[in-house]
Amino acid sequence: MMSRFEPNSNKTPQQWSALALRDNLSDRSGHLVVAGIVGGGLLASATTPLLGGILAAYCVVKGMQNAFAADKNKKLIKDVGCIAHVLKPSDFRAYRSQIGDEKILAELQYADDEGMSLSADAWDFISEISAKVQPALPQLQESVEVHSSPSKTAVIDYYDPNAIAQIDIISLISERINNTILIGIPGSGKGMLVANAIREIKRKHPGIKVFVIDPKADQKEAGYYDCCDVIKSFACMDAKPSTVAVWAESAFEEYALCAQHNERTLLIVDEGTMLGNKLSQAKSTLLVDKLTSYTSGGDSAGRNVWFMMQSPYVTGASLNLSTTSQMTSIVIAFSENIGAIAQWKSAKIFKQLSLDEVSNLVESSPTGRAMYYGKTGKWYMMPLLTNYSGYDRDNRKYLPGMEPNKSNVNKDENSLAADSNQSSDIVKPSISSRAQLVLEYFNAAKTKEPKTVRDMKKADRLSGLDDVLLIIALTELVNANVLIFDCESAWSKSEW
Repeated sequence: MMSRFEPNSNKTPQQWSALALRDNLSDRSGHLVVAGIVGGGLLASATTPLLGGILAAYCVVKGMQNAFAADKNKKLIKDVGCIAHVLKPSDFRAYRSQIGDEKILAELQYADDEGMSLSADAWDFISEISAKVQPALPQLQESVEVHSSPSKTAVIDYYDPNAIAQIDIISLISERINNTILIGIPGSGKGMLVANAIREIKRKHPGIKVFVIDPKADQKEAGYYDCCDVIKSFACMDAKPSTVAVWAESAFEEYALCAQHNERTLLIVDEGTMLGNKLSQAKSTLLVDKLTSYTSGGDSAGRNVWFMMQSPYVTGASLNLSTTSQMTSIVIAFSENIGAIAQWKSAKIFKQLSLDEVSNLVESSPTGRAMYYGKTGKWYMMPLLTNYSGYDRDNRKYLPGMEPNKSNVNKDENSLAADSNQSSDIVKPSISSRAQLVLEYFNAAKTKEPKTVRDMKKADRLSGLDDVLLIIALTELVNANVLIFDCESAWSKSEW
């Protein structure tokens, strides 16, 4: 006898859809509407019309929602074959056994995305699957991390408090040249800063002429300015104030001629404090007059000036605030002058000054220096710069390969001693033709006594020479130790 018992018999998709439609049609939404109306009437007669109306309205709305859901279920069943969410318990178990959990889960996810209600069996299934999958998630996550970590690029942003204290000062002051005042005690690094800036200026502005007035004339620092166009050096430290005044007058006049013949010029005045003090003793207002003119109207005429001094107190350099207030200030501080910085508070040159901040920057800087930049009103760490002088001021020694040749020094000293026994008519071949012309006048002089500018202008060979150019030539001969200046108004030869 044959049996019809087949608990695992499979149905076709069409059969499952028909079964789902049957289960969906068993929905009694219409009955709910009728029952709501009837029940609402009975409740209203038994209690109040309000309660009866509420019950009737609820049943009507609920019935309409069920009817809408049933209609949408029909479309899902017929159009895409999504049936798992409406099957009765026994049908759901059979359907699950036939198509597998993965497809069941996909159908339920689709129905949920479409806003359909899931049966109680469907929710039980989801809970069961979640319980099975959840314990495996940590292991799965670990596996993903192990395999994917090499391809990830981690971006870690570490806070660096010194980052905001860094500045490319050379780029800033060489891009657009401004009138600038550089302040720092001896050894702070003013010369090194300017030397690096000059070379960058020459690179960015090929047509500019750089004119240097150097009252120090220190041979150890000659490398700072060897790329400049004109260098006027004179050792003013031991010179008489009147001598310095004559030299400075001629140097500034020569710069004026240079500026007249060139579209762009930069005048650099080194050791401004010493120069200003000497001129003040000579009762000369030359420095303040020239700098005031350059800072007031020089920029439009293509003339700019950088003035280097040892402290921000302008009176020490025979200047005034009306001049320096028009200049961008750069102040260099290092361990040896932190105390001096504290005394500079009253100079009104800083927008803000915190000694703790400056000290921290000095300690953090690779150069052991901090610098104040007037355009931003802030302190920064001084960057590493190239030492073009070949001499380490911090350690007071020459850099490797830059030591002076002692044999050459001795040779030069012997040569100078021999020259001193010869006629002073023998001069360095590097003097200008104008200075040579003046020297010829002195060599041909019949009376061996000091000569003034007025005396010299009476000679035919010098009568057509401008007074300023004549003084420049005289200063050149004094620097060459050919003539002697009496610090008043006359020049003579050493043997007179």
